[in-house]
Amino acid sequence: MARRGKGIAGALFETGTRFASRAVETVMKDPRGQEAVARAVGLAQRGRRRVEELQERVMEAAGIPNRQDYQDLAKRLARIKRKARELAEKVDAARRDGGAPGDGPDRDQTH
Repeated sequence: MARRGKGIAGALFETGTRFASRAVETVMKDPRGQEAVARAVGLAQRGRRRVEELQERVMEAAGIPNRQDYQDLAKRLARIKRKARELAEKVDAARRDGGAPGDGPDRDQTH
Protein backbone atom coordinates (compact mmCIF):
# COMPACT_ATOMS: atom_id res chain seq x y z
CA MET A 1 0.00 0.00 0.00
CA ALA A 2 0.95 3.65 0.01
CA ARG A 3 3.66 4.80 2.33
CA ARG A 4 3.05 7.75 4.58
CA GLY A 5 3.77 11.06 2.93
CA LYS A 6 3.43 9.76 -0.66
CA GLY A 7 -0.29 9.87 -1.00
CA ILE A 8 -2.33 8.14 -3.64
CA ALA A 9 -0.53 9.79 -6.58
CA GLY A 10 2.87 8.68 -5.29
CA ALA A 11 1.64 5.13 -4.69
CA LEU A 12 0.13 4.95 -8.19
CA PHE A 13 3.31 6.27 -9.73
CA GLU A 14 5.44 3.75 -7.83
CA THR A 15 3.15 0.85 -8.76
CA GLY A 16 3.05 1.92 -12.40
CA THR A 17 6.82 2.19 -12.50
CA ARG A 18 7.16 -1.34 -11.09
CA PHE A 19 4.75 -2.77 -13.68
CA ALA A 20 6.49 -0.92 -16.52
CA SER A 21 9.89 -2.22 -15.38
CA ARG A 22 8.60 -5.80 -15.32
CA ALA A 23 7.09 -5.39 -18.78
CA VAL A 24 10.37 -4.04 -20.17
CA GLU A 25 12.32 -6.92 -18.61
CA THR A 26 9.92 -9.45 -20.15
CA VAL A 27 10.14 -7.85 -23.61
CA MET A 28 13.92 -7.54 -23.50
CA LYS A 29 14.41 -11.20 -22.52
CA ASP A 30 12.65 -12.31 -25.69
CA PRO A 31 14.71 -11.98 -28.94
CA ARG A 32 11.55 -10.88 -30.78
CA GLY A 33 11.10 -8.13 -28.22
CA GLN A 34 14.71 -7.04 -28.66
CA GLU A 35 14.22 -6.89 -32.44
CA ALA A 36 11.01 -4.90 -32.02
CA VAL A 37 12.74 -2.41 -29.72
CA ALA A 38 15.67 -2.11 -32.14
CA ARG A 39 13.26 -1.44 -35.03
CA ALA A 40 11.39 1.13 -32.97
CA VAL A 41 14.61 2.91 -32.04
CA GLY A 42 15.72 2.89 -35.69
CA LEU A 43 12.39 4.33 -36.80
CA ALA A 44 12.58 7.02 -34.13
CA GLN A 45 16.11 7.99 -35.20
CA ARG A 46 15.13 8.16 -38.88
CA GLY A 47 12.07 10.18 -37.97
CA ARG A 48 14.17 12.61 -35.94
CA ARG A 49 16.58 13.04 -38.88
CA ARG A 50 13.70 13.72 -41.26
CA VAL A 51 12.21 16.30 -38.90
CA GLU A 52 15.62 18.01 -38.62
CA GLU A 53 16.01 18.04 -42.42
CA LEU A 54 12.52 19.49 -42.83
CA GLN A 55 13.26 22.08 -40.15
CA GLU A 56 16.45 23.11 -41.99
CA ARG A 57 14.56 23.46 -45.28
CA VAL A 58 11.81 25.55 -43.67
CA MET A 59 14.36 27.77 -41.93
CA GLU A 60 16.29 28.22 -45.17
CA ALA A 61 13.11 29.06 -47.10
CA ALA A 62 12.18 31.59 -44.40
CA GLY A 63 15.67 33.12 -44.49
CA ILE A 64 16.46 32.10 -40.91
CA PRO A 65 20.15 31.29 -40.41
CA ASN A 66 21.01 27.82 -39.12
CA ARG A 67 23.48 26.85 -36.40
CA GLN A 68 26.43 26.59 -38.81
CA ASP A 69 25.67 30.07 -40.15
CA TYR A 70 25.73 31.45 -36.60
CA GLN A 71 29.03 29.69 -35.88
CA ASP A 72 30.57 31.04 -39.08
CA LEU A 73 29.37 34.55 -38.25
CA ALA A 74 30.76 34.27 -34.72
CA LYS A 75 34.18 33.30 -36.12
CA ARG A 76 34.12 36.18 -38.60
CA LEU A 77 33.10 38.62 -35.87
CA ALA A 78 35.95 37.39 -33.66
CA ARG A 79 38.44 37.99 -36.52
CA ILE A 80 37.03 41.50 -37.10
CA LYS A 81 37.30 42.31 -33.38
CA ARG A 82 40.90 41.07 -33.32
CA LYS A 83 41.78 43.18 -36.38
CA ALA A 84 40.08 46.24 -34.84
CA ARG A 85 42.10 45.74 -31.64
CA GLU A 86 45.32 45.44 -33.65
CA LEU A 87 44.53 48.59 -35.63
CA ALA A 88 43.62 50.50 -32.45
CA GLU A 89 46.95 49.47 -30.93
CA LYS A 90 48.78 50.70 -34.06
CA VAL A 91 46.90 54.02 -33.96
CA ASP A 92 47.71 54.46 -30.27
CA ALA A 93 51.37 53.66 -30.92
CA ALA A 94 51.51 56.12 -33.83
CA ARG A 95 49.99 58.86 -31.68
CA ARG A 96 52.53 58.23 -28.93
CA ASP A 97 55.42 58.21 -31.39
CA GLY A 98 54.65 61.36 -33.30
CA GLY A 99 51.14 62.52 -33.51
CA ALA A 100 47.99 61.24 -35.09
CA PRO A 101 48.17 59.13 -38.22
CA GLY A 102 48.00 61.33 -41.31
CA ASP A 103 49.89 64.21 -39.65
CA GLY A 104 52.91 63.56 -41.84
CA PRO A 105 54.04 65.34 -45.05
CA ASP A 106 51.61 63.31 -47.23
CA ARG A 107 48.60 64.77 -45.46
CA ASP A 108 46.18 66.80 -47.59
CA GLN A 109 46.67 70.46 -46.67
CA THR A 110 43.34 71.67 -48.08
CA HIS A 111 40.89 71.67 -45.19
